[in-house]
Amino acid sequence: MTQPDHDEAIRERAYLLWEKAGCPSGREHEFWAQASREIEGEAHAANSTEDRVVAR
Repeated sequence: MTQPDHDEAIRERAYLLWEKAGCPSGREHEFWAQASREIEGEAHAANSTEDRVVAR
């Protein structure tokens, strides 16, 4: 199974987080990591519900 490329969504989210924090310099990796956790967490949650099988 291939991994989807979330870079654009992560980039946009990281930028919004950075702006919300007042545009601090030197914290790019912090905002990228937070955005990555959020975006990839959402994608993982969506995939988990799709793959779920309910036994009857």
